[in-house]
Amino acid sequence: MQFTTKLLTLLIAGTLAFGTAAAAREQVNLKLQDIKIEELIKMVGKANGKNILLDKPIPGTVNFVSSTPIYKDELFTILLSVLNSKGFTMVQEGSYLKIVRQNVAVKENLPINARSGSALMQTRFISAKNENIDVIAAKVRQFLSPAGKLLTIKENNMMIVSDTPGNIGVIETIVKKIDRDQAKDVRAEFIPLSSAKASRLAASITKIAKAIINQKVENNKVEILSDDATNAIIILATQENIDKLTPLISRLDEKDDSTNQRLTIIPLENSEAKNVVASLQAVLDKKKYAKEADKPTVSVYDELNALVVSGLESDINDIRAMIKVLDVEKPQVFVKARIIEINQNMADSIGVKYGLAGGAVTDAGLFTFAADLGGAAIAFDGGGLINLSSATFDSGIAFGATIDFLASNGAANTLSQPTLLCVNNQESSIYVGRTEPIVTSTAQAADTTSVARNTYTREDIGLTLKIKPRLSQGNKVTLITTAKLEDILNSSVAGLPSTTKREVVTTAIVGNGESVIIGGLIYDKNRDEAQGIPYLRDIPLIGGLFDWRYSTHEKINLVIVLTPFIVRNSDEMTKIRKLLQELDGIQDEYEKLIEQKLEERKEELDKDASDSNTNDASQTSASDSALSVITPAKR
Repeated sequence: MQFTTKLLTLLIAGTLAFGTAAAAREQVNLKLQDIKIEELIKMVGKANGKNILLDKPIPGTVNFVSSTPIYKDELFTILLSVLNSKGFTMVQEGSYLKIVRQNVAVKENLPINARSGSALMQTRFISAKNENIDVIAAKVRQFLSPAGKLLTIKENNMMIVSDTPGNIGVIETIVKKIDRDQAKDVRAEFIPLSSAKASRLAASITKIAKAIINQKVENNKVEILSDDATNAIIILATQENIDKLTPLISRLDEKDDSTNQRLTIIPLENSEAKNVVASLQAVLDKKKYAKEADKPTVSVYDELNALVVSGLESDINDIRAMIKVLDVEKPQVFVKARIIEINQNMADSIGVKYGLAGGAVTDAGLFTFAADLGGAAIAFDGGGLINLSSATFDSGIAFGATIDFLASNGAANTLSQPTLLCVNNQESSIYVGRTEPIVTSTAQAADTTSVARNTYTREDIGLTLKIKPRLSQGNKVTLITTAKLEDILNSSVAGLPSTTKREVVTTAIVGNGESVIIGGLIYDKNRDEAQGIPYLRDIPLIGGLFDWRYSTHEKINLVIVLTPFIVRNSDEMTKIRKLLQELDGIQDEYEKLIEQKLEERKEELDKDASDSNTNDASQTSASDSALSVITPAKR
């Protein structure tokens, strides 16, 4: 072993002497076989002219065979590698080298920022300018050798690294890459806009940049700003990304009036402005706006029945679209009403007079009264109005003619024939009556000769009719009707009459052109009459012989007949007027037919009664027949 060491030393020395003459950097052939680490330390120290202190033996051997020559300065690196494998390293201690354990090497006064070609451990300061030093340290710590240490100084954004020059060089290279000044690549590009609003366009460009540029990469971060003073877009990004976004901004730079608040007046043609405002406000209150100032305002201009709208162009367009839906020509319902008083006693008398059982005042009876007359129906062409059938008018004409006949014979009295043109789903009303003064209190003065003073209140006495139509499916109308009848009754207290009120609330579904009858508003009427021979009945004591009195009790039935006609547009209103004129003419003809049929029936009854009187003498003694007694003329 000693021979081998001596031989190796001579070979190295000879080679070194030869290499000095040949070249600056010398090469040697190295072959180590089972060489103790201590022997390798001595050999390397001698070859490099260094004194190496080993205070404790290091067990183990080294085997190394070079197939090609190696440089002399690499012998020192080989020794460091062998020592590192055993947990040791070398540090500079004055003029000699000292072998120490790796875990305490940083405490052996390592040289600071040594830039020589030494491979020994040293300490260097590495600073960062652009990135947080702790972030960088976390990324490079894994590149330290087992003996290396790293400490960060936040105040100076600096790290202290103690390690071999090779490892420190790697760390410096990594830090330089990480701490590259991103600002050198980022540019600020000002793009003035000619039409679009910068603040509005910036939001769109930001969304586009996130979609087409991967901004998770540090170099690709893009920031979009807007300058309202110059109406310009500011892009903070690399030139490559600026080139990607600039064409998009130019394409989006179009005239945009939607960002400007403006005032406009929108007139309405069919609807009432205040009703439309309520509907619009309910919708606008649910919309959310980034700025409260952007929320549109809607108010009513009563003089023009218009809306005054203030807001962005986009909101104004939305409001116009909603108004187009709301402000449409609403269908209407033309209601023909007839308010009739029918005297039940007179109606019954007419029925008996003409031998009719249909004279009773009921919904069915009134129609039956006309139907019992017989005769051919009068033709009517209802094709002039949509969806009106002739069957609809048969009963209506018959009923109207019956009422007219009763009126001509004193059994019916038409109080009013109003016509109402009602908007769909809106209430209309009519009042028929009078205002009656009613005594509420009487004050008698202290002086008996003074006139008593009465206090009065005025009350509306009559019929109030309210109609609310609503169009239904199948060309039908739902009539929500309220009929209220108020009247004054005689009271037992003198000067303080009582009032009565009867009210009917009903909902009926009626076909277009059909009639609905509201009845049941019945009241009784007592009438006292006195007749006699003039002058004679005024003689005291004996005047009663020339005077007679009688009382009658009448039952009055108030009947309301409603006939709705659907008016979907203004053109149909003209058709309905023509239709009603034609109906009136047909009803007059039908009334004449009723009178003719009734007279024929009465002649038959009179003939039968005459034949019966001839055969029955006891019946002949009667002054008049039952039919003639109850006729209005004889009565």
